[in-house]
Amino acid sequence: MPLPPPLPTDAPRTYARPAAARPAAARPADAHPTHTHTSHALPRYVPPTRARPTHPRCGSSLTLVACLLVALTSCARVDVVAEVRGGPPLDAGLDATVDAAPDGGARDGGFCEGAGPLVLVGDGPGESRCGGAVVQTTFRYALCTCDGLALSHMLTTDAFDSRRGAWTPGTPGGSVGTNRSFAVAAGARVGGSLVAEQNVELGLAPLDVAGSIRCGGELFGSGPITVGKDVFAGRGVRVSALAATGAAHVPDDAPYEVRDRDEVRLGVVRGPVDVAPPCDCDPAQLLDVAGVVDAYREANDNAAAGLADDALATGDARALTLDCGRYYLDRIGGGSVELVVRGRVALFVGGDVALDRTFEVSLERGGELDLFIAGNVVSGGAWTLGDPTSPARLRLYVGGAGTIDLTSGGELAANVYAPRAELVTPAALEVFGSVFARRVVASGPLALHYDEAVLDVGADCPAPDRCATCRDCGNQACVDGACGLCRSDGDCCAPLVCAAGRCINEPF
Repeated sequence: MPLPPPLPTDAPRTYARPAAARPAAARPADAHPTHTHTSHALPRYVPPTRARPTHPRCGSSLTLVACLLVALTSCARVDVVAEVRGGPPLDAGLDATVDAAPDGGARDGGFCEGAGPLVLVGDGPGESRCGGAVVQTTFRYALCTCDGLALSHMLTTDAFDSRRGAWTPGTPGGSVGTNRSFAVAAGARVGGSLVAEQNVELGLAPLDVAGSIRCGGELFGSGPITVGKDVFAGRGVRVSALAATGAAHVPDDAPYEVRDRDEVRLGVVRGPVDVAPPCDCDPAQLLDVAGVVDAYREANDNAAAGLADDALATGDARALTLDCGRYYLDRIGGGSVELVVRGRVALFVGGDVALDRTFEVSLERGGELDLFIAGNVVSGGAWTLGDPTSPARLRLYVGGAGTIDLTSGGELAANVYAPRAELVTPAALEVFGSVFARRVVASGPLALHYDEAVLDVGADCPAPDRCATCRDCGNQACVDGACGLCRSDGDCCAPLVCAAGRCINEPF
């Protein structure tokens, strides 16, 4: 499938009023409601103060806006690198024919009109995948790790659906998966299911799981375990106290030892227990982030928008505003960067994102961002990403194998994909969205609020002619080589379950 065409460089853009007449919109004071998280000493979420200099829009809307001429008046604190309009504006008062092709169709394949997939991804030689399908199959868990998950601080997950409203504390959902063992010393409260390819180990603190526990190894520990559904343990159970609404499934030759309190409502069921790796960490399954970026190194909208490849490579405090389009940057470096997204945007970075200070990404007027970073992420300051009321609209893909160090703090409202990297968190971190990483090192309590809306990002992706797994069908069942109706939970991409022929997020 060929890459979608970039916006043409010779297409005139007509606006109903001059761009310079419209000052940059200020963020409303109540843009994000205050969320209060009262458990496990996590700090409450307070909307960040994002003071921006007001500045006129200079020149044509498709050219780079140089603020040097007004530096003394409006760019004293932040150097506005560019205001780029790479697609139709989102203001209804502007000319509706901005992106019209001579035959009346869209020049960008419907990307900017929101009619098609967010981005078509070239993932590997000669391959293209619908970006929406990539998103919804990648971010099925609130937290997924490739090299195990060992935490010395409290882990909490829950969920919400941003299409129905903002996050509220304690809503069930938000499963956790790891391709090795899951070990917690300070306890965990998982709002969904817990899936570990190997063991589930805990210390003296309690483990509460709203869904099921599935482990290919042994479930053992001294703390009390409470499970809302079933327990599956491939090498048996050796715990102090176990309460479950469903049954405990163990193989015929595996031990089942509950020393103090056994409150498994449906008893013990003997039989085979097979637990597949929950996270797509096999090299053949990994998204080729560097390959995706390279595919858009030339096939992008930079020329049409007047955006230089090195626009954010160096400098102190800089701001860049992007409307709809696909853009490429060599790297993002220097001091601090403020990125404002006002349309459907895909941004591809060929090298590292290495900043000495802060990195802020805000989504305005229905903005949506896929940020692909081929290299590593090095942060000297806090990161503030996305909108906590709608984290499904920001996806961050990191191709490097280094460390993503967030010990300077910040707020993450995004879905983060870094299967080769280690994520290091600060003293306490609250994530609105999800994390897929090789390893997570938590320096304090970690809370994730999973946005279930991410599971429908690929709703407009066409079904393939043939399929091999549920991933080819956007998490739906692949039956006899074709996408179809599921017959059991096994037809669905875990942790989704089968209900009336459809694979849905696990209900609680």
